[in-house]
Parts: sequence; structure tokens; C-alpha cells
Amino acid sequence: MCVAAAIAGGAVAGVAGSAISANAAGDAAQTQADAANYAASLQNQQWQQTQKNLKPYMDLGSSAINPLLSAMGYNVTRNDDGTYSFNGVDPNNILQQRYGNFTAPTQEQAAATPGYQFTLDQGLKSVQNSAAARGLGTSGAAMKGAASYATGLADSTYNDVFNRALQTYNSNANTFQTNYNSAANNVNRLSGLVGNGQNAAATNGSLGAAAAGNIGNTLTSGANASASGTVGAANALSSGLSSLGSAGMTYGLLNNNALASATAANPTYGTTAAGNPIYFQV
Repeated sequence: MCVAAAIAGGAVAGVAGSAISANAAGDAAQTQADAANYAASLQNQQWQQTQKNLKPYMDLGSSAINPLLSAMGYNVTRNDDGTYSFNGVDPNNILQQRYGNFTAPTQEQAAATPGYQFTLDQGLKSVQNSAAARGLGTSGAAMKGAASYATGLADSTYNDVFNRALQTYNSNANTFQTNYNSAANNVNRLSGLVGNGQNAAATNGSLGAAAAGNIGNTLTSGANASASGTVGAANALSSGLSSLGSAGMTYGLLNNNALASATAANPTYGTTAAGNPIYFQV
């Protein structure tokens, strides 16, 4: 009886120890899982904050796209669905223009200069009067003098017209170049804003992919720890129950042996009418 009690007590102690081990394994696994979840939460919070930090730059870059296209001379039209379409270019935009080459004025243009014909007529009359006063009249010398005067006037007038045209061309070219440079600088500034927004979006995407990977790995680690703890707890309980089963079997064997011994110690020599054994009196 004492041996059986000892076996039963040992079995109970084994089950209790297994339960304690199972609880310890579960607690350790839960601690690791909680730590993993906390780390994943922190990473997610950091990722959300990073998105908030980059959003103004992405928004600024996006808002500069249409002004950039317009500044470059593209016709931008906003559609009803909020999208934009481009319908050719604006020929009046300075960035879509090219300043032409200088074209020299013609003799006809010089002759059409206001006052030229009057000056020529007055000059020829003066030459003719001078020739007549000298008695040359319409002589060859007089005609030569008139032709010389007309040629000289035409040359000087053309030079004046040419110089004025070239001066005007250069002045307009300088103005065009100034306006062109200003428009180009505006395009460069807008392009910089768009580029910054593009870089912010690329950085956001890269960090998002990294955050997703890190969070996934962290949560997987926590899940593995939890699963490992569950398996450990199950193994501990299984071991305790196995010990209990072994103790029960041992206890049963001992009881059977005791019964057999008791029976062998009191042999029978027959049975009563009721079928009960009749033992020898020892």
C-alpha cells in the first residue's frame, strides 16, 4: 500500500511539474510575441510619421506639374474627372519661339524712308540751279553732278536705314533673350519642385517597402516564438500525462501481484453450494 501511494504521489508530482513547465514555456513565448508586436507597432508608427514628413514635398511636387507644363508652353486642360490633358503647344509662349536672323533692308525700303524723296528732289533742284548759274544748263557735267548727288544721298540714306534696322534688331534680340531667360528660369524652378516631389515619392516608396519587410519579419518572429511556446507547453503536458499513465500501469501491476499473492497464501480445496471457494484453515 505504501509503494502504491508513493507511485501515485510521484505521478501527481510529475504532472504538476509538467504543468509548471508548460506555463513557463507559454509565458516565455508570450513575452517574446508581445515584444515582437510592440516592435512592429513602433516600426509602423515610424513609417506613418515618415509618410507625414514626406507628404508636403510630394504634394508640392505634384502641384507644380501643371504649372511646369504651362510654363513650357503646353496647353493644359483640366478634365471633369480631375485629370489633365495636353492639347498641343501655345505658339505665343516665348519658350516655343525662336528669334529670327537679321534681315538687311532693301534699297526700295531705304528709298521709302519718310523725307527721302523730298530731300532728293530738293537736292537735284539745287544741283541743277547751280549748273545753270554756271552756264552748264543740262550739259553732261550737270547731269553727272545730279547723278552723283542722287547716288550719294541714296548711299547715306541706306546706311542710316541699315544702322537703325540693325540697332532695332539687336535691341529686340536682347529683350527677347531676357524674357526667354526669365521664362527658362521659371521652368527650372518648377522643374526643381517636381523633381523634389519625385525624389520624395521614390524615398517614400523605398522606405515603405523596407518597413513592410521589417514589420513582416518582426511579426513572423513573434508568431514563431508563440508557436514554439505552444509546442513546448504541449510537450511538457504530454510528458507529464505519459508519466501519469506509466505510474497508473505500475500501480495496476502491483495491485494484481498483491491479489495473486493473497490468493496463493490461502489455497482452496473446493466450493460451496453457492459456488464460493472453501479455503484451507491455516
